[in-house]
Amino acid sequence: MKDAKLAMVREDGILPSDFFVTSNRRTWVMVKGKKIEVEDIRMDCAIVVDPEKMRATCLEPRKIKKGMYVVVGNEGIIEEGEMEFMLSAVSSERPAVHIINEVIRTLLEVKRRGGRIFVVAGPAVIHAGGREALAQLIRWGYVDVLIAGNGLAVHDMEASIYGTSLGVSLRDGRHIHHAHHIWTINRVNACGSIKDAVNRGLVKDGIMYECVKNDVKYILVGSIRDDGPLKDTITDMIKAQDMIREEIKKGVDLVLALATMLLTIGVCNMLPYEVKVIVVDINPAVISKVYDRGSQQVVGVVTDVGLFLRELIRAMERKMSSY
Repeated sequence: MKDAKLAMVREDGILPSDFFVTSNRRTWVMVKGKKIEVEDIRMDCAIVVDPEKMRATCLEPRKIKKGMYVVVGNEGIIEEGEMEFMLSAVSSERPAVHIINEVIRTLLEVKRRGGRIFVVAGPAVIHAGGREALAQLIRWGYVDVLIAGNGLAVHDMEASIYGTSLGVSLRDGRHIHHAHHIWTINRVNACGSIKDAVNRGLVKDGIMYECVKNDVKYILVGSIRDDGPLKDTITDMIKAQDMIREEIKKGVDLVLALATMLLTIGVCNMLPYEVKVIVVDINPAVISKVYDRGSQQVVGVVTDVGLFLRELIRAMERKMSSY
């Protein structure tokens, strides 16, 4: 095979028009007759080659500087499998119990070998009654990184402070007060941070509480929809993406994506192909969208996220009690 063609970048962040765009498959590039694996592979990036050090790295175009060499065209590139879009076939009849058993086997196997587990979660986890189950998963040590939006953190702490989510009682479904989540943001921000709110005893239980108490990394990504937001919420999207990317570089073996379409798609686009992803959403279109955007390592289950998480914890308890 011929060597890959390289072109020097003439301006920071501006690449040749025909630069090679990566997939999330393992990728190799031919340089000086040698096959070099591309480091930190992720989709929708460029390949930067250092011919002297014989290294090839996947890098976002915005981070590429003048004087770097990038691969142009397809010659000299080897990818594992094929990258295609719009291929999904998601069924709403996939039995959730089988997926739960698969998730448990994967969770246990990943932890046995010292791997890392990411949870990507939306506020529907709180609204649908999955809060205690996800908190238990964190407490048991099966979450290494939590990636969520402002909403999940707000409503989780609202549940701790007021017993509601969006002002609706999590105990009996009655509407209590529409201002609870806004008051929650104000009270937590007055403490200084989520960690301070936990340490001061304002937040006494739940997902964010367990993250603080168990030293679990959490990255809260902002959006145009956010109230407040919390001081911990990262409103600079590029900064948030870089933070997530750095955690991925440290290693990730399993991603459990719970009822959040945009964050799931965003995180999946950063993952190498070999990282297994479990997507749980009541809307089958969400799983289709994730799959169709190139993340074909996804296992999807169409169900209520609260029911899924509660059954997951019950099944894990049965499994652990049998040891």
